[in-house]
Amino acid sequence: MRAALVAVLAVLAGCPSSTPSKPTTPTGPTGPPIEGQGPTEGKPPTEVPPAPGEPKISIGEVKSPDDVSRTPPPDGTYRIHMIDVGTGLAIFIQGHDFNMLYDGGTGDPAEKPLRVVAYLAAALGESGDSTCVAKGAPAPKQRVKLDHVVLSHPHLDHGSALDLVVHCFDVQHVWDSGRINQAAFYRDFLEAVGKSATARYHTAGDVPNDHTVGVKGAEIKIERWERFSEGDTVRLGESAKFTILHADAKDKPDPNQNSVVLAVQLGPTRLLLMGDAESGPREDPSAPLGDVEEFLVDQHASDIKADILQVGHHGSKTSSRRAFLDVVKPKLALVSSGPKKYATVVLPDAEIIKVLGEIGAQVLRTDEHDASCPLEKRIGGDSGPGGCDSKIIRIDPP
Repeated sequence: MRAALVAVLAVLAGCPSSTPSKPTTPTGPTGPPIEGQGPTEGKPPTEVPPAPGEPKISIGEVKSPDDVSRTPPPDGTYRIHMIDVGTGLAIFIQGHDFNMLYDGGTGDPAEKPLRVVAYLAAALGESGDSTCVAKGAPAPKQRVKLDHVVLSHPHLDHGSALDLVVHCFDVQHVWDSGRINQAAFYRDFLEAVGKSATARYHTAGDVPNDHTVGVKGAEIKIERWERFSEGDTVRLGESAKFTILHADAKDKPDPNQNSVVLAVQLGPTRLLLMGDAESGPREDPSAPLGDVEEFLVDQHASDIKADILQVGHHGSKTSSRRAFLDVVKPKLALVSSGPKKYATVVLPDAEIIKVLGEIGAQVLRTDEHDASCPLEKRIGGDSGPGGCDSKIIRIDPP
């Protein structure tokens, strides 16, 4: 059993390293510390300085449910929530006429799926039944619509909460690479999709004639199942859309290689969601491009230019090659990570934080208070490392 666990962790890490990395203090283009340091090393920025005529991007910290508005943003305004789930990823996006969750999972044993559901409830309203709220709390009396749920790839730290999300909310569309992982969390996720009265399931692979997939001993039937392709564009709202730049349903050696990469257009602002897409083995950011990052630069160079980047693979040296970042040119970089080791390494790698500073990106991180969270009554509960460093990025018209 112990050997199997080590093997799983090695797959999650992409490639093991013999020496754990510790965060360093990066510097911005003019020298002062930028956001992403520990709690005693400076305060987060409150905004990204806009150029004339560009949207205003402001940043807020989530210290309590009161910091999360239940009112949709005004027309032309957008919110990007980087939910602190500990060692994992969950990005929630809102416009005045849509909402979307990109990943929702954690690798921390002390973290519970309710963290993500509770955060969505804070933003959208409580939904579902008694399993969708904390023990002893009144059961919700409504079901709330969630337009899109995306699982970038089938790893626990990206999808552990998604079965509960699909159960608790009226999800309209579920997007998944289609790469099968014989894991209990992935089985539970697909079972929830199959039972949903509202969800349409989209994958990059062919749809079986009987609409049935076998996972972890279960045969799961999903009636509303469609295929999508690279290059497809999906309308989110009046002035928002996403384009699928990469997804692969094949049985790759590492599910990170299957990551669904999305270019999200929020009015004039562009967000690039990478999941765990990589360039290859753990190397310095100066190493040559490879794998998914090389594909994106070769095939979608104009599409990956973005104001905001969700940094691939939690800030691991498997991703974020300098040649890739030089094409993306983000102003803001989102690094979602936690205290659990990927093989021998706690992410993010110091080299990645440093190179993000070198290209002029401000960095937001969810691991700032993993060792000791000063907050009480965190959204989703006070156990585990999550819930302490969630951020809301607000995009306002010029």
